[in-house]
Amino acid sequence: MELNKIYNEDCLITMQRIKDVDAIITSPPYNTSRKGSSLDNACANIRYDEFNDCRTDEEYIEWTINIFKGYDKVLKHNGVILYNLSYSSENTYLMWLVIAEIIKRTNFIVADNIIWKKTNALPNSCSPNKLTRIVEYIFVFCRKNEIETFEMNKEQSSIRETGQIAYKNYSNFIQAPNNDKSTDIHKATFSSTLVRKLIRLYVKENAIVYDSFMGTGTTAIACIEEKVNYIGSEISKRYVEYSNERIKLAQMQLKLF
Repeated sequence: MELNKIYNEDCLITMQRIKDVDAIITSPPYNTSRKGSSLDNACANIRYDEFNDCRTDEEYIEWTINIFKGYDKVLKHNGVILYNLSYSSENTYLMWLVIAEIIKRTNFIVADNIIWKKTNALPNSCSPNKLTRIVEYIFVFCRKNEIETFEMNKEQSSIRETGQIAYKNYSNFIQAPNNDKSTDIHKATFSSTLVRKLIRLYVKENAIVYDSFMGTGTTAIACIEEKVNYIGSEISKRYVEYSNERIKLAQMQLKLF
């Protein structure tokens, strides 16, 4: 399959044709395009043009499980999944149900949890008891039988008298902008600064990163800047066209330096 390309299709289709990716870095739809109670199926503020982001909890969980079963087929031995997930003010528990079901029903387990602190957040001024959320989560998944061996780019600092290796300190707290830029076609874009930091932690040069929800191309841009290969899936034709223009511009800018 051709590297450094975004495929305009469902990720479940792409994953039937790829294998041996070193890492998966993605930010899926959060299933937050709804209003009122999570029991209210009336949707508001639909965020995507080709994706139903207003599913029932059960539908969203089943959809996610199928995605992770696909990941298990394409991810290399000792590879990692860096999965950005958050929740809505109306449904604060779905994210945790999703994580629990992934652990129970797939070959993956949470090996680490990274806190992504954004640059800013809109105050939650209409709630008497909920905080303004300025952080999101990056869940580091590995296969259950690879919890002791999954790969990370930790630098060795010393070897103790016992022969035990000590490593430099790496915090699970990352500060990065909210996004590259909110666009007219996609209001919930990802942060290339965040993705670049994740790549430096978990991906080696010339490796292959897969993003199953490429959106407006943020992961691709980060991969280009960090000199790793990418494969992307994105069901929205408009997003793919926008991403390809971003990629062309990024490649031109790199040639200037």
